[in-house]
Amino acid sequence: MGSHDVLVVGSGFGGSVAALRLAEKGYRVTVVEAGRRWRPKDFAASPWQAHRLLWAPWLGWRGIAHLRVRRRLTVLSGIGVGGGSLVYAGVHYRPDATVFRAACWDPALDWEGELAPHYALAERILGTTAVPRQTAGDDALRQAADALGVPGGVHATRVGIHFGPPGRAVPDPFFDGRGPARAGCSECGRCTLGCRVGAKNSLDHNYLHLAEQAGADIRPLTEVRTLVPQPDGTWRVHTRHGTGIARRRAVLAAHQVVLAAGAWGTAELLHRSRPYLPKLSPALGTRTRTNREVFAAVSAEGFDVGPGVAISSALRPIPDLLVQLCRLGPGSHPAALLARPAGLPWRDFGRRTAILFAMEQGDSHLTSRYRRGRLTLHPGSPQPEPVRLATAETVARHYAQHIGGRAALLWSTALGLPVTAHLLGGCPIGSDPANSVADLYHRIHDYPTLHITDASAVPGNLGVNPALTVTAMAERACAAWPAAGHPDQRPAQSEPYQRLPLAKTEDAP
Repeated sequence: MGSHDVLVVGSGFGGSVAALRLAEKGYRVTVVEAGRRWRPKDFAASPWQAHRLLWAPWLGWRGIAHLRVRRRLTVLSGIGVGGGSLVYAGVHYRPDATVFRAACWDPALDWEGELAPHYALAERILGTTAVPRQTAGDDALRQAADALGVPGGVHATRVGIHFGPPGRAVPDPFFDGRGPARAGCSECGRCTLGCRVGAKNSLDHNYLHLAEQAGADIRPLTEVRTLVPQPDGTWRVHTRHGTGIARRRAVLAAHQVVLAAGAWGTAELLHRSRPYLPKLSPALGTRTRTNREVFAAVSAEGFDVGPGVAISSALRPIPDLLVQLCRLGPGSHPAALLARPAGLPWRDFGRRTAILFAMEQGDSHLTSRYRRGRLTLHPGSPQPEPVRLATAETVARHYAQHIGGRAALLWSTALGLPVTAHLLGGCPIGSDPANSVADLYHRIHDYPTLHITDASAVPGNLGVNPALTVTAMAERACAAWPAAGHPDQRPAQSEPYQRLPLAKTEDAP
């Protein structure tokens, strides 16, 4: 059975950071990932190639997007070596400072100050840069902003994408030759289908690549089913490997476990393991959040959104709302089934349509429970998750006016069903075990060798794309770990929080 120093469950933004940083500190790290490993040429060439896009192993589909539909919410998340980075648009935002002053963020920390150096480090590793070119779709958003008198107007998004020679591979431009060769962005707009060019800085090109160089072992197609603590503080981790009826069961032994299976996966795993974790906080499942997202499609027969990355520009019509311009890429697209204005040909939907994607900072949340082998969601706050946001719809109407088209809401709006691609929370961190699952060092209360570093630990809605924040929080958590074989400087869980001296990760690759 062999014992691992650290077993990391999941290879998304939180898991990839843990894999690299803990391997650099001398731990023997193994990463288990439920999805498969991908090469750029393996991603879908068309949005209609469902078997390469969707995760439905009972159909033989092992794609990069896991879609879960519940009565109160539809959730899209990434799966595969690289987690959500395979399916995300590559957008990197730091939240507004007011986010961290909300009551859901534990006041024992100066969140903005403590996270600042880790944001900077995450931006460097992920290759954050401003989108260099704006096209017709962005110009229409600027016209809408001008008509609405939006303070600050439209700004180019900051993304983790390599804008080198389009489609031509060059030696690693990010890590002094330690990273893989990279090709420049072709501006096809299909970042969320998996980048076939290899220009998007998904985690397999940075954190995970460097982690394997540092000795980490990554095991794809391995699902963790339950966690069982041992009297000496170590863990027995029950897994299934493979897909279909050929899956093999195995038990892995680990001195420490880092949970990074995403906001859904980590909460579900802890719910399922609760019979073995009697001290687990009653806060498990609480403060599950959608980032308060809504979508609208704006189309016109004579309009061309133009080439570019999936999300290239954005505006803030009011301080707590961010609206981004998204493109789907040319050609027909399954999204036309959800919001296609009458008269627009199928073949033109991707080229003629701009998706306006809005996120709000409001404090609403759900609570997850585990019933009959299935995670369910229930209201957790008086304010419901949104299906419509009036200000976002105003932006969509002005956008439609400027392109001579019309705006259409998604089918989920008519059904009153919220949709999110940025599920957060469910295992929030904090000082008090009564209302948080893990402490401020990301150690689960009363189980200090069990850690959480993914989006489930985020305690509040961010109002912006969360990937950079999840990465920065994971960098901060791992920076507090001692080097292998050295004393742990973190106080015991029964002691007050102390800010530790920042390790020299600023100079790390």
